[in-house]
Amino acid sequence: GIWSRIQTMVSIESYFNDMFDCGDYYNNWVAIALEHLPISVLAENKDKLVFVSTAHRDGSRLARMNCENREVIVLSERILPKRGASLGDDDVRYFVFVVLHETVHAIMKHKSQKFDSLSDEEVRAQEDEADSLALKWFNDYVDAQNNPHMKKLTVAEIEAAQERSRQQMEDQYNGVDREFRATD
Repeated sequence: GIWSRIQTMVSIESYFNDMFDCGDYYNNWVAIALEHLPISVLAENKDKLVFVSTAHRDGSRLARMNCENREVIVLSERILPKRGASLGDDDVRYFVFVVLHETVHAIMKHKSQKFDSLSDEEVRAQEDEADSLALKWFNDYVDAQNNPHMKKLTVAEIEAAQERSRQQMEDQYNGVDREFRATD
């Protein structure tokens, strides 16, 4: 019932301090994004995840304890919500999707293409699973809010946000990655 849900949320909220290292402002946004998870998923994984960003400092060392005992999710500063942002903004909706997507990778123990020698097909299957479940969680949350002003996330919206992100990355690094690969 409702009391069980409240007790679970209070228990989870006490873990949030140990889950986030993105700076106070961004920690709040990660917490908001995680509210889109089913409560059972969050409760089961609350002590298995840590979210990190360097938005509030120039660099960061990942503590061995976090790396050994938790799945570490590193969030790019490029996708973090800007000051004055709101949950309905396209960029914030994409940020929530990314948090959910990376959470899927973590809880499903997906492997790394680079370090686990996965084929392109295996990587695509993992990405499809993460996309599908993140989109489902996002839209289930929207349905549960029963708010006509909240709209469901679409694949087209995600693809447009991914393209904007790729373009920002390209602009920020001004082709450095392409130039580096060309000299390899």
